[in-house]
Amino acid sequence: MSRFDEISTAEQLINYLKSSRRLENSSYLYHYTKLENALLIIKNRRWHLSSALHMNDLLEYKNGDPARWKNIFSVSYMGENRESIGMWSMYSQPWENGVKIAIPKSVMLKWVKGIRKAYEVDARTQKENGRVILLKEGQIFCSAVAYCNTDSRELNTEEELTTWSTVHNKILKNVANIPELTGYVKNEAWSYEKEIRLRVEFENSNGFSKIAVEIPEEVIDSIIITAGPLFEGNLKDKIQETIQRNIAVDNSLFANRFKMKTICESCDYKIASLQYLCI
Repeated sequence: MSRFDEISTAEQLINYLKSSRRLENSSYLYHYTKLENALLIIKNRRWHLSSALHMNDLLEYKNGDPARWKNIFSVSYMGENRESIGMWSMYSQPWENGVKIAIPKSVMLKWVKGIRKAYEVDARTQKENGRVILLKEGQIFCSAVAYCNTDSRELNTEEELTTWSTVHNKILKNVANIPELTGYVKNEAWSYEKEIRLRVEFENSNGFSKIAVEIPEEVIDSIIITAGPLFEGNLKDKIQETIQRNIAVDNSLFANRFKMKTICESCDYKIASLQYLCI
């Protein structure tokens, strides 16, 4: 396999990003979300994968190949062992219910290798509609995401770079717009996410917009849920109230060490009201 800085084709980049070696330095894969979603995942033993229509990065969607997007479904994890305030802020909202799901890398890879079925999910009801899709070997896989400055660089002064982790590639050009790389490349502004995608590719999705895959008991048993920096209440008690199951829990490194200034705190009306009360 080529070194990252020597990659010169889309196929080489895809093979590099799909290699399990991209996860060598990750003990766990992390999914930032809110507690309600985490409990639904555990209770139903299902993980939902969405089409590109539900992505938050519309630049990636615009740059990708529309025909390919119709048949690609994914869910995102972070491959970085250290906590990310950016990820807490972006995905674990509202703050008081924010959590992070951790799955050991070895458990994750074994699970994905054994997935042979997907279930169509109604995008409106978020429930399965009874349709089962059989998956071929290699149709579902984990892939890292590369980051590029194709759209954001200063055209006359800045070199085009494609980046994975701390290594750069100067050979690939216009990488954000290569059709074969649909779903593999994002703008560098998202590089803090250190994204790993669980991804399914169909030859023809027949128009559905969301699917689910089953989660084995051994994966559920391996999960650790971490309460976010501003989580309110006792996480273990809230889990027990909903699913009556022992799940390992942890607290954010920033619990009681993090202050978020909200819009309300800078609201002129609130400030004026407090000043009036102090008179």
